[in-house]
Amino acid sequence: MVPGRSSLLVARDGVAPSRRAQEVLALIEQIVLREGFARLTIGELADRLGCSKRTIYELAPSKNELVTRIVSAFFHDTRVAGHAAAAAEEDPARQLYVYLQAGVKAASRLGAQAVNDIDHWKPTRTIWKEHVRLRVQGLRDLLNAGIARGAFRDVNPNFVAEIVFAALDRLRQPDFYTSTRLSASAAFQEYYRILLTGLLAEGVAAD
Repeated sequence: MVPGRSSLLVARDGVAPSRRAQEVLALIEQIVLREGFARLTIGELADRLGCSKRTIYELAPSKNELVTRIVSAFFHDTRVAGHAAAAAEEDPARQLYVYLQAGVKAASRLGAQAVNDIDHWKPTRTIWKEHVRLRVQGLRDLLNAGIARGAFRDVNPNFVAEIVFAALDRLRQPDFYTSTRLSASAAFQEYYRILLTGLLAEGVAAD
């Protein structure tokens, strides 16, 4: 399990779940993020994982609450990873790269059905929209800092941040790779190169 995630996901009435329940949670998370959740039932999960329903109910009182906690933690961890990666870099261009890369890496854990289910269920769609808002805000802060240091052109950071995430939304769609014949990593690298070409101030070289 991801360090620090147990308190976020599985604390229930202040009582920590059993070790077995925490192990089960990690497996359920993989299933939810890769395969989706709309058609999953607690009974099916128990059968697939070889555990009792009671073990799963240690984690949350219902499937809906369990899914909500998993999705919320997934996006929370993505934001934490992005901020931590950017904070570890000095160069504004590198900060931008690792901040965005954290999101790309996290998105690779999401299967197409999971993306569809998250988008079509109001509670998880609300969590996702708030996540995007916070990620745009974080990117805007990095752009402002880079502009202040003279590393980036004097662009409108709000506009750039919104455009960046609109483009990244397209990059997560499977048909994009069918039409461009690019791998996910190659597409991101090309997009980042184009982005930097437009952002870097005159006389500042990209790494």
